[in-house]
Amino acid sequence: GGEVTSAEIWEIFQDEYLPAASADDKWGQFELASTRTQSDMSGTVALHTELRVGEQVVSTDTTGNGPIAAFLNVLTEQGVDVKLYDYVEHALSGGGDALAAAYVELNVNGVRLWGVGIDADISTASLKAVVSAVNRAVREESGDRELASV
Repeated sequence: GGEVTSAEIWEIFQDEYLPAASADDKWGQFELASTRTQSDMSGTVALHTELRVGEQVVSTDTTGNGPIAAFLNVLTEQGVDVKLYDYVEHALSGGGDALAAAYVELNVNGVRLWGVGIDADISTASLKAVVSAVNRAVREESGDRELASV
């Protein structure tokens, strides 16, 4: 037995949902390298992404009714069957240098799970959350590692 410390919980959370800081510890098929969005008054968002898929970087331009919808189109082009079920965001701190956390619930290739993204830019945090969920699904499908359970 024994009590789990907050540091241990944070370490497990980071390992399960967030990209590793060290290249040796990275997992997942996808990694967001860069993004750029542009919107107009019609509600359409144009999204440019550079996405690492395995060992190659794929540069894409697509549109959607928001950054997440546009990014789901990018993943569909990469052969990922993905549907959005839920999205939540909040600030992790106050002030001009605050970080945002975004959480998405997706169905990825028939597996329903959550992803988490953290960034100073809420749109980037949202896309990182999508990548987190997709990588968790790919990891589960490949058998590389079971999803964390409580």
